[in-house]
Amino acid sequence: MAWGDGLNDSVPLALDDVTVQAPRPATAKPEIVTREEMEQPGISDTVLEDLIRIPGLQLRRTAVSGNENGKLRMRGFDETRLRILKNGVPIHRDGSYGNGPVDWSTLNPNSVESVQVYKGAVPAKYGNTLGGVVDIATRSPEEGLETEIRGLYGSHATHEEVLTHMGRNGYGSWFVSGGHYETDGFLRNNTVDRNHGELDLSVNLPMGLTAGAGVCWSTYETGMPVYNRPNSPTYDGGEPDADERELGGPSISGRLINGAQTWGDGSFAEDENTRVTAWVEKEIKRGHLRLDYLTWSQDREETYVDAADPSKVIYKRETEAEPGNWSLQAEGELTFGNHTIETGGETRSLGWGDQTVTEIDTSYFNGSINSPYFAFIKEGFKGQEEVIDTHALYLQDTWRVSTRWTLETGLRQEWFKADAIAPEAFGFPAAATPTDLSESNLAPRAALSFRPWKGGELSCRLGIAHRYPTSPEYFWWYLNRSSGFFNTELAVEEARQAELGFTQEIAHAFTAEIRGYRYDIDDYIASTMVPGTGTVIYNIEEVTIQGAELALSAPLPLNLFAWGNLTWQEGDTKGDPWDRENRLEGQIPDFPEIMANAGLDLRLDDRFTAGVTLRHVGERDHLKGTTPETLDAYTVVGLNASLRLFQNKFTTWRLLASADNLFDEEYEEEAGYPMPDATYTVGLSAVF
Repeated sequence: MAWGDGLNDSVPLALDDVTVQAPRPATAKPEIVTREEMEQPGISDTVLEDLIRIPGLQLRRTAVSGNENGKLRMRGFDETRLRILKNGVPIHRDGSYGNGPVDWSTLNPNSVESVQVYKGAVPAKYGNTLGGVVDIATRSPEEGLETEIRGLYGSHATHEEVLTHMGRNGYGSWFVSGGHYETDGFLRNNTVDRNHGELDLSVNLPMGLTAGAGVCWSTYETGMPVYNRPNSPTYDGGEPDADERELGGPSISGRLINGAQTWGDGSFAEDENTRVTAWVEKEIKRGHLRLDYLTWSQDREETYVDAADPSKVIYKRETEAEPGNWSLQAEGELTFGNHTIETGGETRSLGWGDQTVTEIDTSYFNGSINSPYFAFIKEGFKGQEEVIDTHALYLQDTWRVSTRWTLETGLRQEWFKADAIAPEAFGFPAAATPTDLSESNLAPRAALSFRPWKGGELSCRLGIAHRYPTSPEYFWWYLNRSSGFFNTELAVEEARQAELGFTQEIAHAFTAEIRGYRYDIDDYIASTMVPGTGTVIYNIEEVTIQGAELALSAPLPLNLFAWGNLTWQEGDTKGDPWDRENRLEGQIPDFPEIMANAGLDLRLDDRFTAGVTLRHVGERDHLKGTTPETLDAYTVVGLNASLRLFQNKFTTWRLLASADNLFDEEYEEEAGYPMPDATYTVGLSAVF
């Protein structure tokens, strides 16, 4: 109908007030991994694989699947020095009993809409991070209903089946997903069998309120990679040569008569993870208020069997690794004039549960288990819940000074408290001298961006950030601080961050970006294994990390799109009391100086997409015990394609395919664990 039809021009219309605001220019701009990129199938079943192409990011995995943790590095910083978020809420866990800070296996790519990566000196609201932020946004249902069925099959007998249903109406929205993933793995005895599910609900309430809740659940059984080298009596030449890996902690191999060669095929770990969220949000004029609550738990059972006779159980234990730890986060945002004010805070409570040994055959163990200092091998550990509490408040202002200039300033106040550990929590009678650790720090941040011409932007970011001990670090420092190994005191890390960048975009198509950065970290927290003592936690006097990143992207003729990036980075240490002989010449171990990614994509609307990718990681200095060695550089080539088979108003069917390590490059991300040769995956997706 025409615009004037049905209207009486003589009757005035009553319209609501409308506030029109220019978009707020953000001084911190993320690099985004889209859902389209994550839809490409692969042997891995986590979002980690989708982050590889971002400059400055490095993976250090022992396998492409399984309950891998602690394997993402950003500009040389591990996951304990990053912030991993899901819908803006930190999902770092306690990490005790060999868990690591993040369980990536609970973040299924089918539930993810996008991943935003912020690097360097991020705004104050993102908090305690040295390297940057990975913010994973889950899928947001659109109006109506949508159901997707997806199936994949690939190398190493890998297969995955996923069912997703979502919808939205005037009352709220819902998202339901469930699936099964299974693989034989590449390494010997590294099978994975996982079930996962997720439910998210939201409801629209009066007074501009929206509330929601969700639960994410997974159970999986993962085979422990066994020691497979020619000096092993059970060596299998048909499997890759590799070291063993225990999927839990503390390690038992050092207490076995034949060490890691004692246990073998059929040894596995079973995990059950539950994460529950609840939130409420209120839209206000020119802003919003939001409150998020998160609690999570994890139970694990480890089973070790005889390498020569898998029917014989050597050892079995049950662990309450995450006993209902929790966090609470609040935030508010208000825009007035050329200012956007953001404020909020968070509180987190971390601890670990009990570990119980349910079965042990002492004939396989050496005499050390009879010492009271290793009583935990036979008896387990007493849990210590709510041992670490952290609190934070922040305030930041983003000021659009003019059309060319934007200034961001922020302050973050943090409080950290680690309580005394009960004597029974150490697993043996000789408890350490009681103590605790309490810190409070103010962390300022500032950023300035200047847009000198159309498409061009120059930015500078400065900040101070602090990194506090994790639960495992605090536990082992507390236990061994009186051993005389340079670790009587434990200081909090303080990092001074600086970054300068320039971005140029031409015709919303060609983009070039260059960034340079430097971090100076005092009292860097490190760990080492001292024979006869165990894990020793200590401070390195100074660590310096600096580097530069270059990224280019451009459309080409024939519906082609090219992209590439190059990272140069350097890490130096000074005053490392463990490496007094300077065996690595002051270099950070496993830290490549050069990394590069490149790709060429073909895009024929929604009908057909394809791409070829190249990933290069340079040589890395590695310290094996006290012996320095070099890990070789590697270059891996991959392919992917997506073809729309059929589409009508009810359904769309797509055929998916991918290949990785196309030229069978022999390489290791983590020393001692070779990665797969060429792998292939095909899949089928149907959306209704």
